Amino acid sequence: MAQVPLPSKIKLGEWRTRPLLSPELSFHLDQSDQILAFEDALEKLGRVKRGDDAGDSFLQFERGELPKGVTYRIRSNGKLMEVIAASDEGLAHALSTLLQMVQIKDGMAWWPSLDIEDGPATAYRSFMVDMGRNPHSPKILRQVVDMMWLAKANYLHLHLTDDQICSWPSRAFPKIYSKQAGWTWEDFEALEKYSQARGVTIIPEFDMPGHSTIFRREYPEIFGKTPTDLATSPEAQKGVEILIREALSVFKSTPYYHMGGDEAYGVSQELQRDFINRVNKFVKSQGRQLLVWEGPHLGKGKNKVDEDVIHIIWRNIEVPAQTALDAGYQVVNAPWDPLYIVDHYPRTMFTAVDLERCYHWNPRRWAHINHGMKTFHEPHFTKTKAGILGFCMPWWEGREENILPICYERFTAVAAKAWNPEGEKDFTSYQKRQAKVTGIFEKISGYQKPSLPVADPESQRENLAYLGKVTPSAGASQPHFGPQRLTNGIPDRFDHFLGFPTQPKPLEIKIELKKPAELSRIKITERAIGKSHEIYEVFVSADGENYEKVGESKEGTRGEKNYVDYAFPARKVAFIKISTQGCHGLTFPSFSRLSEVEAFAP
Repeated sequence: MAQVPLPSKIKLGEWRTRPLLSPELSFHLDQSDQILAFEDALEKLGRVKRGDDAGDSFLQFERGELPKGVTYRIRSNGKLMEVIAASDEGLAHALSTLLQMVQIKDGMAWWPSLDIEDGPATAYRSFMVDMGRNPHSPKILRQVVDMMWLAKANYLHLHLTDDQICSWPSRAFPKIYSKQAGWTWEDFEALEKYSQARGVTIIPEFDMPGHSTIFRREYPEIFGKTPTDLATSPEAQKGVEILIREALSVFKSTPYYHMGGDEAYGVSQELQRDFINRVNKFVKSQGRQLLVWEGPHLGKGKNKVDEDVIHIIWRNIEVPAQTALDAGYQVVNAPWDPLYIVDHYPRTMFTAVDLERCYHWNPRRWAHINHGMKTFHEPHFTKTKAGILGFCMPWWEGREENILPICYERFTAVAAKAWNPEGEKDFTSYQKRQAKVTGIFEKISGYQKPSLPVADPESQRENLAYLGKVTPSAGASQPHFGPQRLTNGIPDRFDHFLGFPTQPKPLEIKIELKKPAELSRIKITERAIGKSHEIYEVFVSADGENYEKVGESKEGTRGEKNYVDYAFPARKVAFIKISTQGCHGLTFPSFSRLSEVEAFAP
């Protein structure tokens, strides 16, 4: 059964079919947006014949009370499929399940007889899009919503502003809007409607008092000239409240508002906490709850962050998760390993862990990808899950053309584990199911998963490593920047294997040639920028067991070139092995960024 995530409880029977009705099918709900979204998705999966009257309807939708923890129930006996949902969000979850199970043949929609009771084990399942560094269009965000719909995730967090771009078309402060963002007020209203129809709620964020350059540059008379001015001025407070009212007037369904709150350099921690609490007071007056990034320490006494402020903990330094829980706060899990996906603006230079690590997400675990951090070697585990609302996977600094190739598989893996941690334990099973669901996602959203680029075979006749099988000791399930890029014949610096981790012990990359050959030279290209350098050793073997070292690279070895040629006495080679300690001088050295391995005869 190609379901991602797996339902909590399910019984399957024989496959049955009946024609569907248009335009309303048969349902007993006040709102039909979810049904219309379902019908639209079905049409994209394949045209379905319509019944002539309500007596022909196979699907019936109702609103009703369900047991605790259950958001929807589906029951069918071959004559009638009854869907009961506790809310619009629960209905969207049910329809996601039906879309993943349907088979359309000869204009008929087929579902099995089944009995499902399902609901999430984790309340907060969030994806964040950074719209403050690079533009992200309405089209791409609708595709992100489609991704979340199928994954049964519920919160799309929009980081609307940063020092580089403001994507919010403010009516009160129009000068803050960056034209390259490409959004209108009406676009956001349409996205809100589109998202709600698919069970996704949008959380807006204006990042303050740090990351607030645009506000202060365009309206210094309101927001001040420095982050401290913004955090302390009564006029700035009024301006912040106007912006929040604007956002909540568009994103009406959100129970949360996010104010940023981290990296407020130059602002004392005391003033940061006071600012957070003033914003919190206003947000509560609007019937919402405040979210912040892990920022200042929690404080004490009168200068303590209000206990009803929710902290998204990403570093586990200023606000360690267990410390926050012990103090009575609720938190959201968002550590670098496995959740942070960063493009390191303004370059296309990713840091992101492999898919298998994402699939084994643990809400109690906080770890870093930087081997210089304590939690890289000793992850922080909380004593309990109580107080941990769920997860946030942030997409930082990236360009929209990369968001789905980089994030789609990772996000759905974490979302699957968060929904049903007891059922989602077999990574191999998950990969098979997800491959089928990807086909559904592509048809519904219009997204096309990129295939591995491969050089023209004619250009690779002398390269004996071309399309050799690549097996790393870890990180083989790296989406998009996978290990096979090392032998695809493309030595481009944007076409590399994002290998992780290379610390504390080296990452070993084994390449099996398509057939044993006499070799005398190996050329290794790396993702070279400035003085960055990959530290590695190169070995060859005739049997895959006994290896001889034929070269090494360290700082200065590649010189001004982005590759190193290793010449050695000719010998029979069936395997090449690279033992790398990562790329140094460029983001985090716990990642390898080798681009291509080529091998040549004498």
